[in-house]
Amino acid sequence: MVQDIVVYRDPAGWPQSVLVEDGQPVEWIRPQPDLAAQRQDILLGRIESIDRALGAFIDIGQEENALLPHREVEPGCKPGQAILVQIRRLIPNHRPDGTASKGHLLTTRLQYAGLFAVYEPEQERIIRRSKLGLVPVLEQESLLAGETTLLQSAHLAVLARASGSGPVPRLLWRPRTVCAAALADWARPDLRTIQCNDIDLFNELDTLVRERWPALRPVLSIRPETFDLQAAFRLGNLPQEVHHHHVHLKNGASLVFDQTEALLVIDVNSAKAQAKDPEALRVMTNHLAASEIARQLRLRNQAGIVMVDFIRLHHAEDRADLVRFFTSELRKDRGKITVGGLTKLGLFELVRQVP
Repeated sequence: MVQDIVVYRDPAGWPQSVLVEDGQPVEWIRPQPDLAAQRQDILLGRIESIDRALGAFIDIGQEENALLPHREVEPGCKPGQAILVQIRRLIPNHRPDGTASKGHLLTTRLQYAGLFAVYEPEQERIIRRSKLGLVPVLEQESLLAGETTLLQSAHLAVLARASGSGPVPRLLWRPRTVCAAALADWARPDLRTIQCNDIDLFNELDTLVRERWPALRPVLSIRPETFDLQAAFRLGNLPQEVHHHHVHLKNGASLVFDQTEALLVIDVNSAKAQAKDPEALRVMTNHLAASEIARQLRLRNQAGIVMVDFIRLHHAEDRADLVRFFTSELRKDRGKITVGGLTKLGLFELVRQVP
């Protein structure tokens, strides 16, 4: 499998990055407005109210107050008090019907995540990330020590900013910039290229690589601003692709995506696909669908229950082979996937948790 990381700006000037596997986009870090909350952001918030059962509702400068669970609310906390918090989980700002949802989930137990380590200052603990195991053994300790120093320095900077003057609420540290997130999520020793056509984004990438993983510098390159990376990697229009109701397969068949509030339903249709052997056509179409569905779940960063209505197969061995193939395609996903397999009604069920 050949992997490339592509970092560029969209026509509006927002940075974004895409992981390309064997010539196809499979994961996308979407452009985000500067004021939008992001996972792992560390902020100085203000306690708005305290609920004895739920916890403290914190103003972090978003549409909805965020929730700090009851178990993390220190005795003596009062409304109006400033508090240092980190976004643990993002909650969508609105439900599908357009009504406001509850706010993001917070924690006071700060974590600073890097490529190879996670630093927890409360317990002065360093957690090794699995990515460190991809590095040659002789390089692991030096990379770990270097990144630990950077993460500890970041915490000291956060404390200094929190104690300084300024508005409340305010953002103190944002670790998951587009460039940092791309490297943390996708960088591997066998990565073919990291390509960029924006000098500011390239400089950020270059700094991160030099500080965190110098061995990747040879694969990092900058293209002229006039070079169309989207066209070169056939990225098309990703904002439209991830919202397409219909996705066409190369044999003329198609997928239909229907998102409800509770789950995502995907229907596999033979559509215009034709073959002399109907059963062979069903087998081939289901395999093409399985591969594309696995890619679409990653690209759309789909969370929750997914039900797939594959074309009905008449032979038990074909059904078993489809389950094996689809499961192997799903293993490429960094997200945690629980596979339920085929139900008695012939539907394939799974649950995906975003990475």
